[in-house]
Amino acid sequence: MALQSVSERRTTNPHEWIEGICTEFSEATGWVLKFIPDRGLEQDGFDRRELDWCWHTEISNGVDRLGALHLDLPGLRHVALTFESAHRLAELLGNQINLLLNTQRKLQNQSQEIGALIGDHAAIADDFRNRIRALMRASVCLPGFLGAALFVLEPDGRTLRFRMAQQLPDAAIPARRRTLSTAVIDIQALRSGPAFITPESQHAALFLPQDMKLGLCVPVQNESGPVGTLWLYDRRQHQLAQREIALVTGLARQMADAFERLILLREQETTQRLTRELDVVASVAEDFSEVQETFPACEIAVRSRAHHEVGGDLCELIRLDEHRTVVIIGDGSGDSIPAAMVMTATRGALHSLLESDPESFSTPEKVVSNINRALLRVTAVHQFISVIVGVVDDRDHSFVFSNAGHPPGLHIRGDKIRMLESHGMLLGVVDFADYSSQRIKLQPDDLLIMFSDGITEARDHTKKMFREEGIVDALGNDTSGDARQVLERIWSRFETHTAGQNQDDRTLVVIRVKT
Repeated sequence: MALQSVSERRTTNPHEWIEGICTEFSEATGWVLKFIPDRGLEQDGFDRRELDWCWHTEISNGVDRLGALHLDLPGLRHVALTFESAHRLAELLGNQINLLLNTQRKLQNQSQEIGALIGDHAAIADDFRNRIRALMRASVCLPGFLGAALFVLEPDGRTLRFRMAQQLPDAAIPARRRTLSTAVIDIQALRSGPAFITPESQHAALFLPQDMKLGLCVPVQNESGPVGTLWLYDRRQHQLAQREIALVTGLARQMADAFERLILLREQETTQRLTRELDVVASVAEDFSEVQETFPACEIAVRSRAHHEVGGDLCELIRLDEHRTVVIIGDGSGDSIPAAMVMTATRGALHSLLESDPESFSTPEKVVSNINRALLRVTAVHQFISVIVGVVDDRDHSFVFSNAGHPPGLHIRGDKIRMLESHGMLLGVVDFADYSSQRIKLQPDDLLIMFSDGITEARDHTKKMFREEGIVDALGNDTSGDARQVLERIWSRFETHTAGQNQDDRTLVVIRVKT
């Protein structure tokens, strides 16, 4: 307990812990040992020359005098130690106190030097490259090396690549790109800690710059794992104290932390940039995320939701002229950005065709064929899309459509339900695909319901799919209401089925034929 109290006092005012040691000495030996600070003598009115001590010694930190230790007679108390023994013991204690104070002063000065070399951490928190350079500068200057080089692991984890040098030209650094299979000293450092190399070492020619007599390889790593190695070079061979090796190792660890924060900062910047770009893409898709509009011959309600920030579902409503409305629904392959890319390419091809040949939309199979050829020129082999292109015409009350690999829609008339057939394979797969179309006659109050597979293939907690039957069950025997009301009934049943746990993009289109 006594040792613990002294240790605690050492961390605060040195006068306090020195006085504590004196008290413990006095209690253990019977001889009175006092610490008299320089200020204390003056404040108490003592003249040092008038004091008659048995023994005294100065206490200092190697630069500044703090006071003196004075050994006084034990008085009437019986003591086991002779004066000679007490004197020798007090002298030994005084020497140890001076050594400790001297070491504390050097550590404090060293900390100030490190702070000056590294700089204000808070001021450069956003500039980790400068911090790494400052740490390298400290690694060279404090132990007294000539220069340094930093090697960083490549993403493959099998190669070390030179990144920067301190007080040496880059060209002077040997083996600036080294595989771990041949970098035996680096491997040794990463596995076992700092490793020395001299011109007499086996691999000196590979790792020591010309005219260098000493190389120290220090691992740059932290709890997250290895980042690389720090090499320190000098033209003289000399022994490093353990505290100097510990200092360099600590600085290398801070480099690893700085690298880790730099990587996190880059990832954060990349994430923010992608988020901004995704917001732009998503804002385009939001045009058709919620639509209720009246067209010639029909009213249409649309709801589309992406599983991620952006999705691959396509929905286009185009007023071709005063009599015809084009309805397009599609589902791009993949998920998120890959799906959005093929969807965007399809959308671009559609609008290009609409500008150049709007009459082609009278024959949906021709539109589908043209889009297929366009996609084959601009998309990768694994990118494709399913679509339905349909035209509602109020002149002959018809719906002409071509289905390229998309889930068949539903044509509902009263209690009769008919599937909208498929007429060809997915777009963007082969250039020789043939597509056809189908024309159905419409009557007032007919319903046309189209959807992506994110609706029909959605599962409940028992893994049961919603399917087309879920749409039919949502309507039951009541198909009344406008397009929006019908959509709300289906969507509500769909959300109940999935309990809000949707794993895909989902789009639902309801067309109500006008009277």
